[in-house]
Amino acid sequence: MPVSERYFKISACVLLFFVAAGFSEAEQRSGRIVGGRNADIKDHPHMLLLRKTGYATCSAVVIGNKHALTAAHCVYALSDVKKISLHGGSTTQTGTSVAFSAERVLIHPSYNDTTNDNDIAIIEISSEFSGHENVAPITLQNTEPSSTSAACNVTGWGIVNARTNAVSNTLQVGSLQLITPRTCRVQWHPLAITSSMICARSESADTCAGDSGGPLVCEERLYGIVSWGSSRCDKTKPAVFAKIFANSVRSFIKLNTGI
Repeated sequence: MPVSERYFKISACVLLFFVAAGFSEAEQRSGRIVGGRNADIKDHPHMLLLRKTGYATCSAVVIGNKHALTAAHCVYALSDVKKISLHGGSTTQTGTSVAFSAERVLIHPSYNDTTNDNDIAIIEISSEFSGHENVAPITLQNTEPSSTSAACNVTGWGIVNARTNAVSNTLQVGSLQLITPRTCRVQWHPLAITSSMICARSESADTCAGDSGGPLVCEERLYGIVSWGSSRCDKTKPAVFAKIFANSVRSFIKLNTGI
């Protein structure tokens, strides 16, 4: 698959560098839910903003009292776990949120930074998620769904307009539909979509760089974690997620969290 067909896994703070440096529009990578709409954290209490050294870079998802999931590429080659903090309970990035310090980060042992296979990581916090308003775990999908008819949504924060540095301060949500692995492989490449991935797409919404680590929620269960997609973020190709109910992913989560 040509590199131009995939978006680079970069964060909102890095995107600001691209804009300031005068990169062309084609080279900039928007970090928003493209075609999304404003969301309320009350409807998505599992949603967390992930910061590195104070800068918003990715999202994460509450799955237990002390554990959250994110994309492995969001924390890959991390030199100091203390640089990671998670923020929950607020619809906006600038609103009053609850900060949680990371105590341990576990990247899937078979994560491949080149192919994005097993793009999943666990963040264990030093305190607890319970007892905070609008902060709550989401139930994991444990088995392969019988069909792809389930309606799904994806949430995230990020840059709305890279040319003007406008940031989506408010949480965004977009509606997506699951597609079969076979259809996804046809639209990407037969070798690009592994058994640890799940795909979804829409005529109106898409994920983009900066949404990484966020949740794909179908029927109120966590089906996937935002991993990668088209560099154009224009809905012409499916968005790809780490598949929660893949054997390699689910066993990794169970082994290290008991969930």
